Amino acid sequence: MGHDDSTAEKNLASAALAVALAALAIAITQLLGQLFATADGFRRCQRSVMGAWAQHTRLRWKWSEMRFETLFETPEIFLLAYKPSIDSTLKPVVTLKELNWVGSFPGATEYPISGPRAVNSYYGLIDGLDSRLVDQNFGTGSHHEMACWLPLLHSIRENENQFHRSKTYQEATYNHTLRRPACRGIRRSWDFMAPELVKPLAMTYVGDIAIIVQRLGMKWQAFRPEEGEMRAEGNGHIIYSTLVRSIGPILHYAHGSIRAVPLDKWGMNPNGAVPDEFLLIPTGEVDMMRFGILPCYEELMGCQHYAMGTFDEVRATLDVLDPTGSASKKVRDNRQFESTATFGFSDLIYMAAPMLRLKGNSKIRLPVPTEHCTGLMSNKEGFVVFRERLAQYVVDGDAEVSHHVLWVLESYDSLKSVYPWWENGFEVNIGITSEYLPFVDQVSDLWDRTTHYFLQLQMSPKGSLRYAELVACHIKHAVHFWHEGHDRIQKGQGRDHHGLRDWLAEGMHMYWDYLPNIVQDMSRKSDASESLISEAWIMLLFRAFCWSRCHYLCSSEARFPDKTRLPSRYWNSKLPVYLG
Repeated sequence: MGHDDSTAEKNLASAALAVALAALAIAITQLLGQLFATADGFRRCQRSVMGAWAQHTRLRWKWSEMRFETLFETPEIFLLAYKPSIDSTLKPVVTLKELNWVGSFPGATEYPISGPRAVNSYYGLIDGLDSRLVDQNFGTGSHHEMACWLPLLHSIRENENQFHRSKTYQEATYNHTLRRPACRGIRRSWDFMAPELVKPLAMTYVGDIAIIVQRLGMKWQAFRPEEGEMRAEGNGHIIYSTLVRSIGPILHYAHGSIRAVPLDKWGMNPNGAVPDEFLLIPTGEVDMMRFGILPCYEELMGCQHYAMGTFDEVRATLDVLDPTGSASKKVRDNRQFESTATFGFSDLIYMAAPMLRLKGNSKIRLPVPTEHCTGLMSNKEGFVVFRERLAQYVVDGDAEVSHHVLWVLESYDSLKSVYPWWENGFEVNIGITSEYLPFVDQVSDLWDRTTHYFLQLQMSPKGSLRYAELVACHIKHAVHFWHEGHDRIQKGQGRDHHGLRDWLAEGMHMYWDYLPNIVQDMSRKSDASESLISEAWIMLLFRAFCWSRCHYLCSSEARFPDKTRLPSRYWNSKLPVYLG
């Protein structure tokens, strides 16, 4: 009997122990559940939301608050300005393991960054990221439910691959400063996320995302970051903003499936990549032009760049070039007859800008930095009349014509005889192929020779002549050609137009008529002789013609739809904006 009681007591004790252990396990589970429930945002930082970036999601215990803090990592996307010849050690490929929370890429080059980015950070180009970091399908959920910056990284990488396929990043570009999309990982805490947010945010900057969006083939429909309104679409992509309290505008990105489809009326693939012939040159100087800022060749023009995206900026630039205000007044008067008439002023683009085309590359398209860039430096009328008047100048000259002037005439005739499209560059500018590359390279070499001429002229012991002053003097008179040329034609005083558009042909005649006035004005600013000033002006126009044939400004008449200039105040803006 005693043995049975002992057995029953043992069984009862075992059952009680089991119940107690079960209760303890349940209590512990409930406690852990409550503790992990304090990890706000942890479920929103998993692979189903942010793909491979979720591998860096961590929980950190905070003893002072008896709770978990959710730490996660998202990319900071920006445009990296660098010279391949100098920064050749930039790490080309970044793997999942190397992209840790401090953004440190072992073996990568260290780049000091100023402003809102951390100093001595490591980062890499987006096209060198591990494919899993830019794959919106590298997760457990639908890519439509994932953070939108994943497909954006994927689209940026595909766009960069286009530049590689078109040999834009070949060795010939090593003397240029390229601006390419890059990123680095930034660790964040969900404690500082606004309660309205349901997905982790990536960060970028207004000045950078504005350019990245346009490189993807989109056009900005609204660009008012200070008001929280940003919207762009095109080429199968769309990006728009929503305003979140305490954070500001948050951008959302979406794109269609990438598949082979017919091109639309603009020659664009509505659901795919930007056609190669529409890729613009990926340099910082070209990006400036998207904001209506003209980059200048510093060795000749000085360090100043000219804003010309709006008419007020055009007037301000004209007042710098001509402090008397006469040029600004003439352009303002012309706009009474033609709302976008800045004729003559647009010559500044062809005369002041550096060579933006990358040597040996077929990409020659540029954004339009001002309202109306059609002028004599790009149209056949200007070329033909310039040549005829130059030949007449050589024959009728009172004094001996310099060898530089003869070189211009010989170079012009040589180009015309070998390349019939020298005087009409339209078929070249739409998208040059390998058969046109020798022509553009030769014209680029001639531009280099004229640049060397002016650099030497500024230091000449025979009488220094500043290139910037000559350009300003030319613009001062050139803005008069549109009105005065029309007056001559209406009065029946127009000259030989060679069967071309009369007002443009007459405009180049007017340029030659202005030469004595230019010589007179420059004589007050320089001790150069009159013949030297005339020679320099002829070289100036030939240099502008050469620049014109090496580039194509995508004006409103062109097939490329990206003709919207952004406000110049946002150029290189480091105002942060987030991607949801």
